[in-house]
Amino acid sequence: MNEYHDVEVNRNMNKVYVSTYVVKYEKSTEFQALMKKFLEFKKANPKIFEGVKSFRLFQQEYGGVTGSYVEMWEFKSEEEQEKFITGLMKHKEMKEIDTEANKMIDHTTLTSSIWNTVA
Repeated sequence: MNEYHDVEVNRNMNKVYVSTYVVKYEKSTEFQALMKKFLEFKKANPKIFEGVKSFRLFQQEYGGVTGSYVEMWEFKSEEEQEKFITGLMKHKEMKEIDTEANKMIDHTTLTSSIWNTVA
C-alpha cells in the first residue's frame, strides 16, 4: 500500500507516459500539419508501434492553459517503452518529425511523467 493512498500500486501493470506542452502560437498551424504527418507515419508503419498499447493526443480547450497539449502513450512496461523509443528514433522520417516538433514547442512548458496503472 502507498502511505498516502489506500490503493496498492502493482508495478507489473501498464505504464503510461504522459507529456504536456504548449505549442508556440505562431507555429500552431504548422504543428497541426506535423501531427497529421506523424499520424500518417504511424498508420503506415504499424510494426514500429507494436509495443504501444494505446496513444492519445489531446488539446486543452477550457481551463488551465488553453491550447496546451497532452500526449499519453501506454506500454506494458518501462522496458517496452524504452525499446519503442530507441527503435522509433532509428527512422529518418520520425527523426525529422521529432526535430520539427521540438522547434514548435515552448520548452518552458514541457513536462514528462510516467504513471502506473492501479485499477
